[in-house]
Amino acid sequence: MTKRRLATTGVALVAVLGLGLTGCGDRTGADAPAERAAATGSASPATTPRDELTAAIEKLNEQTLRVKLDSAMLSAHGVTDPRARTMQTTLTMAAFGEVRMLVIGADTWVKFDGELGEQFGGSRKWLRMDTGNGVMPVDDPGGVKKLLTAVVDVRRSGDRSYAGTLDYTRSGANGKALTAAGDKAKALPFTATVDEQGHLSTFTMDMTPIDASLGKMSVTYSEFGTPVRLSPPAPSAAEEAPAEVAAAFSGTRS
Repeated sequence: MTKRRLATTGVALVAVLGLGLTGCGDRTGADAPAERAAATGSASPATTPRDELTAAIEKLNEQTLRVKLDSAMLSAHGVTDPRARTMQTTLTMAAFGEVRMLVIGADTWVKFDGELGEQFGGSRKWLRMDTGNGVMPVDDPGGVKKLLTAVVDVRRSGDRSYAGTLDYTRSGANGKALTAAGDKAKALPFTATVDEQGHLSTFTMDMTPIDASLGKMSVTYSEFGTPVRLSPPAPSAAEEAPAEVAAAFSGTRS
């Protein structure tokens, strides 16, 4: 198994949060939402589609939520508490099996099943690594900045629904297919919906301009505010991750 394949897996897992593809300052804790609320109260109401979608996306960094991703290549589901920088995700890839990921602060644990698990000697233990701010950065824990940066244009398409284009080259993704797509990857069509409380609830991106086999990738955000309580695996159920796994998930390039 190559590091590139590992890196692709790591990027996909983290991208589930921000775009199925992280919000401001370096503060965490109970005071952050209050500061955001004060700022929102003093600001002018959003008047453009971009303002409205931006506000809905930024809300993904403010409270706990459940995430579900569906695409031609993989599916994933999980829960996260962006303020506490915790996340638990299960990702399934038909070709490689299942990957489970647990993030608590700077510590990340992954467990591989199927082909990936066999390539690690069939170990059923969690692989622990110190990813620092690489997986859930303090200033962008939910990955929403990547999504905001990638949006090129947006328009209203209905009641609390939007459509536009996205520059996928700004999302942090890479690969031969993305390079080969050239400028096509800079204008991927997307649609989005916002719930009655102003949260982004669905985001669907058409990946076919990059590769027809990729189809559409859809992410659903739900159960906002539901308690998320995650604990590290028992010491007997975990071991230190091999260097190439730690490097791939922390974004290190060799």
